[in-house]
Amino acid sequence: MRVLRWYSHHLKKHQFAMNMVTTGTVFFIGDMMSQQVIEKKGKEHEVERTLRSVTVGSFYIAPFVTFLYNFVDKVFGKSQTPLNSLRKTGLISLLSPVISGGYVICNNVLQNKPADYTINQIKYDLPTIVLVQYKIWIPTHFILLTVVPLRHRMFLSNFVGVLWTCYLTHASNTGTQEEEEEVQEMECSE
Repeated sequence: MRVLRWYSHHLKKHQFAMNMVTTGTVFFIGDMMSQQVIEKKGKEHEVERTLRSVTVGSFYIAPFVTFLYNFVDKVFGKSQTPLNSLRKTGLISLLSPVISGGYVICNNVLQNKPADYTINQIKYDLPTIVLVQYKIWIPTHFILLTVVPLRHRMFLSNFVGVLWTCYLTHASNTGTQEEEEEVQEMECSE
């Protein structure tokens, strides 16, 4: 209980900073789970990949989503009625491709991947990523926006975010067959 009070106190004073720290933690846990549970990498764990995930989560996802939560409350008010929450969820859902697409782009930029690779990953992988994102986040946002106060939304969404991040880091770091073939062709032609 003491930790929750400490977190709540600091969240009031430093909303963006606290959300950056908690989201970075979520991306750390999510990528660790992705590599160890899904991909079963064991000692072959890619530390650089985890650091990339934490960086993008902390410096892109957290500020963007924090701004978005604040924005929807300003546009639609703080009322947490089901109809108002549905409106807010709709607006957030419209921006979901920007959130996931931005993650893919940032992740590839930090890896120095060629622009063609990133374009292909967005073309082939992003539609599937966004569909999964909608399945997870539309109900989550509706619940968060209906019953959870603004300052606690990011913290509680981070619990769901661990599972989402596990999927997102896996999907954005394991290319499609088409992408892998195109990267090999690009490398051979150089």
